Amino acid sequence: MRKWTFPVLALAALLWTADYGMACVGCREPGSETISKESPTVLAGWAFSWSVLFMLLFVLLIVGGMSLYIWQTCRRLDREAALRVSDG
Repeated sequence: MRKWTFPVLALAALLWTADYGMACVGCREPGSETISKESPTVLAGWAFSWSVLFMLLFVLLIVGGMSLYIWQTCRRLDREAALRVSDG
C-alpha cells in the first residue's frame, strides 16, 4: 500500500491543478464545427502549429534512428570482442 501513496497523491495534485494549466481561447485547437467558420488567419496559425509538430517529429525520428544504429553497432562490437577473448 505504501508504494502507491506517492503516485496516487501526485496524480490527485495534478488533476486538482489541471484547470490552471489549460490553454487560453486563442491557443486551443478549434473544434470541427468551428473550422468552417474560422477566419483564414486562424486556420493558417492552426496549420503552422501542426507543421511545427511534424518537423519536430521528423527530428526525433532521425535522432532515434541514429541512436538505434549506434546501439546495434556497439552490441555487435561487444559480441565480436567477447568471441575473440573466448577464442584465445
